[in-house]
Amino acid sequence: MKTKLVAAILMGTAILFITATIVAGKGKSGEKGKAKEKAPSLERIEFIHWKKSFAKPPCNNNGICEPQLGENPSCPDCKDADDEEPSVLCYDFMGSYGKKLLKWKKLPVSYVVNPDVPAGLSADFVKAAVADAAAEWDYWTEPELFSNAYGVSSDVQYGVLDGKNAVTFGDYTTAGVIGVTSVWYNPATKAIVEFDFMFDTDWTWGDATDPQTPDIMDLQNIATHELGHAAGLADVYDGPCSDVTMYGYSDNGDTAKRTLEEPDIVGITTLYK
Repeated sequence: MKTKLVAAILMGTAILFITATIVAGKGKSGEKGKAKEKAPSLERIEFIHWKKSFAKPPCNNNGICEPQLGENPSCPDCKDADDEEPSVLCYDFMGSYGKKLLKWKKLPVSYVVNPDVPAGLSADFVKAAVADAAAEWDYWTEPELFSNAYGVSSDVQYGVLDGKNAVTFGDYTTAGVIGVTSVWYNPATKAIVEFDFMFDTDWTWGDATDPQTPDIMDLQNIATHELGHAAGLADVYDGPCSDVTMYGYSDNGDTAKRTLEEPDIVGITTLYK
């Protein structure tokens, strides 16, 4: 009787041990086998800044108005259903989902300047022009948008998603392009996560306020415009908006974009109150 009782106890203990082992094993297997959360799939928008004297961008004729991709704002795609001119606000956002606009969620935003600049420019001049452009946006917003502390590195490139907001020079292959800005954002959170912008080396860059060089492409002028994209604003193309910073065309000697106009201020303060 005692022998049978001992055997029963031992068998029960063995069953409990095996059961516990299986449950524990399942738990570990479940943890190991659990699919890792995928990194969010980011989307990218590229804004092209055009020189006024070049042919206007083409029509996509796909039923979608895409000025950020270079489509002419006078194209049929960019007209309303009644073929009337859309209301002119002179500011626009790069994307919106209901009331949630694309914007930076963590401020201030830092950037990295590539010191490899065209002949005739100095890296110090470029850094100062970009810093002054950033300060213009900061002046009008309660939170500081762009950090006063920026990096300098020859390694940063335009159009590379690498966690660095790059400011560079390069040769954009399309004729008539002054500068381009790429913005990456998370479509789930509506948060901008990175920007790069590039000044096209087809032009002679410098300070157009200098009486000695009034007809060059003004670096601070274009930098202020491109930083508007970096902050979340889109181009505007309507004729009445030609004086605002986010107007999509510029020319040699143009310095009006260095300072924000009322529509630019309304747009940026709407994003960052």
